[in-house]
Amino acid sequence: MRLLLLGVVGGLVGCGGAQSNKAPPKEQPVDRISDLAGRWVSSDEMDWSYDMTIDKQGGIDVWIDRGKMGRCEQKGTIIALSDRLVRIIYTRGECNPQAVRVPIDMRVTSFTGETLTVEVANQARTYQRAAEK
Repeated sequence: MRLLLLGVVGGLVGCGGAQSNKAPPKEQPVDRISDLAGRWVSSDEMDWSYDMTIDKQGGIDVWIDRGKMGRCEQKGTIIALSDRLVRIIYTRGECNPQAVRVPIDMRVTSFTGETLTVEVANQARTYQRAAEK
């Protein structure tokens, strides 16, 4: 019986297949806003979805789908302050009206080209690059 149990456990452990030697994506520099340009999507544990578009000229447009509470938009400009630190000033603030015309600093904590992790006021969110439409 003990031999059978060891065989089953060994078989289960062995079924995982070969480990991938694929290296994790490399971090990329963020020298200009155009480095972050594109459409980025994310979601959270409350099933809210986030759709953020950054254009090469420094425009930012964020749509948040809050489920039963509906969709809202935050729109404004984004400028680079230093390596991996940007400032956003929203001119439209349906999601957070108090944030309109208030400078918000956002730190890019990770950027691989396909993923973007940002932190605002000690809250982090990781976005994935959206497929082109």
